[in-house]
Amino acid sequence: MAFLKKLLPGTPALGLATLAFLGLAAYEGLAWSRFERDNRALAEPGRITLTDDTDRELVFAAARAQAARGNEQEALRLYNTVLREGTPEFRERVHYNIANLYLREAAPLWNAVGVLEYARVDTLVALAKESYRAALRLNPDAWDARYNLEYAHRITPPPKERAKSDFQGSKSSVFATMPSLPGGGP
Repeated sequence: MAFLKKLLPGTPALGLATLAFLGLAAYEGLAWSRFERDNRALAEPGRITLTDDTDRELVFAAARAQAARGNEQEALRLYNTVLREGTPEFRERVHYNIANLYLREAAPLWNAVGVLEYARVDTLVALAKESYRAALRLNPDAWDARYNLEYAHRITPPPKERAKSDFQGSKSSVFATMPSLPGGGP
């Protein structure tokens, strides 16, 4: 108690104001240290250690780093963990990056092998288009998403044609094959 009396001035109001100031300074110091830690992590996103309470911006940065390294599956997993969090602008960026990952995988595959990988290309392009549409629902003015959605529509593979039937039957009369009442009358 003697320490507090020496620390705080004589009047109670001034003492309370000093305590409030010290509490605020401690809170701001902790916030500043978190801010510095996050900035250091953002400077080297490949070294971010992810836990359940990692900030969504750091997870986003780690996902971008994984995508840059060519690890698309891990990037998609990380993007999907923060897909429903944050502001609409943040969610729009996540949808846009997810769509870009799908499109980056589909476009070279379509250009290299074409219809030989029809199912895979068609699925990837459909997923990309859906993610671009989700980004545009969140921000209709996202011109990059509009442009890439148009590109995804342009590289959409045409529908597969069904194999021709080898049936060689004759079509003499439709009445000859329809069941009817037996001949004769009542």
